[in-house]
Amino acid sequence: MAEEQPKRRQRNPLSAEELKYLIKLKKLKQEEKVDAFKSTKFYKTFNFFNIILCSILSYYIFSVCFACNWQEEIIKNVSYSRRGGFVANAEHYSITEVELETYSGKFFVVKTDLFFAEPAVFQHIYIGRDFVFNKIIKTKFYGDDREFWNLKTYPSFILCSFSLLLGLCIYRLDRHLNGNGLLMAFGLFFLSCLYFICI
Repeated sequence: MAEEQPKRRQRNPLSAEELKYLIKLKKLKQEEKVDAFKSTKFYKTFNFFNIILCSILSYYIFSVCFACNWQEEIIKNVSYSRRGGFVANAEHYSITEVELETYSGKFFVVKTDLFFAEPAVFQHIYIGRDFVFNKIIKTKFYGDDREFWNLKTYPSFILCSFSLLLGLCIYRLDRHLNGNGLLMAFGLFFLSCLYFICI
C-alpha cells in the first residue's frame, strides 16, 4: 500500500491590514536600497560627471541656436558649387556649398540655401565661434545678414540634441537609481562631447 503524501499546507489569504503592512515594508526596503546606492562613491562620481557633460552639450546647442562669438576674417581661397534649384527671380541656380580658406589659416565648408552672391577672394566674412572651445559653427557673408551653418555643425548639433533627449528618457525610466542607467547616460554624454570637441 502506497504511503500517503503529506498534504500541502493551506495558504490563508492576507488580510487588508497585513497586505498594507507588506506593501509598506517593500517600499521601505526599496527606499533603503536607493539611499544606500546614492551614498556610494560610484553614484556621486558618475552623477557629477553626467551633470557636467549634460551642461556642455546644452551649452553647444545654445551656442549654435542663439549666441556665438563673431570674428571678422578675409577670404584667401574660395570655391563653391551651384547644385541648388533654379530660382526664377534671381535667374540663377542657388549656391549650396562654399569651401573657404581664410588668411588666418582656417579651412571650412559652409552649407547655404537660396544664396546667389558669389564670394570672392579678399572679401570680408564673419565667422561665428563658440566662446569656450572656439569651434567654427556659423558664417555670415558680406552683404547678407543670414547665418549659414558650417558643414560639421549639422552632425554635431543632431548628435548633441539626440544624446540629451535619449539621456532624458533614460533618466525618466530609472532616475539614475541603478548603475546601468547611470553608466549608459555617462557613455552617451561622454562620446557626444568628445565628438563635438574633437571634430
